[in-house]
Amino acid sequence: MFGALTEADMALVAAAVRVRKYARGAFVILRGEQATCFYLLTSGRAKLTIASPDGKELVLGHLCAPAHFGEGGLGGHAYLSDVVAVTDIELMALGTRELGELVRAHPAVAVALIDGLSQQLRETVGRLEDLTFRDATHRVMRVLLNVATARFDSVGFPLIQGLTHYDIATLAGTSRETASRVISALSKDGVIESKGRSLLIDVERLKTELGAGVARAS
Repeated sequence: MFGALTEADMALVAAAVRVRKYARGAFVILRGEQATCFYLLTSGRAKLTIASPDGKELVLGHLCAPAHFGEGGLGGHAYLSDVVAVTDIELMALGTRELGELVRAHPAVAVALIDGLSQQLRETVGRLEDLTFRDATHRVMRVLLNVATARFDSVGFPLIQGLTHYDIATLAGTSRETASRVISALSKDGVIESKGRSLLIDVERLKTELGAGVARAS
């Protein structure tokens, strides 16, 4: 996002950000709250979620450092979802006014923000499509593939860390038992390898499994 900035500009950004730490379970931002900051997640994991009046939770996505959030509230808008720390986290907060000045001076930052929002929109549309048209097994596999691919893009290997079977189930819109059953079946087939509490995903084989499932459904 900031790759096009000069060292002098980066120094100005560094002077403007504020480092914040949150304990596991803490709310970083609240849905509907007036946006004041854009956040860069530097360590730990967080989730984007919406709670219904009766206490039900819809998890929109999980964030694993390095990541960013809060851009949906730019331009004087309110934040679009709650963001909750899944683990102890550390992040950098950049005020929306300072970010606006940065965008006006460096359009490349705006392009990077738009790209990030577009990616989030694509993921949301895909998840809605899965929830509407696909069975629970497909949805769990899709969540595993999306998280593993994002992890590969950020750190270079498709290892899912910090997500419990319950977390995967909430992202897939199904029960924990169903998520565990699908993960167990994929493990027996060699698509997933357990590494302690982490899951190493064979991305290409999982893509093949998903494609075969779609073909059978058709």
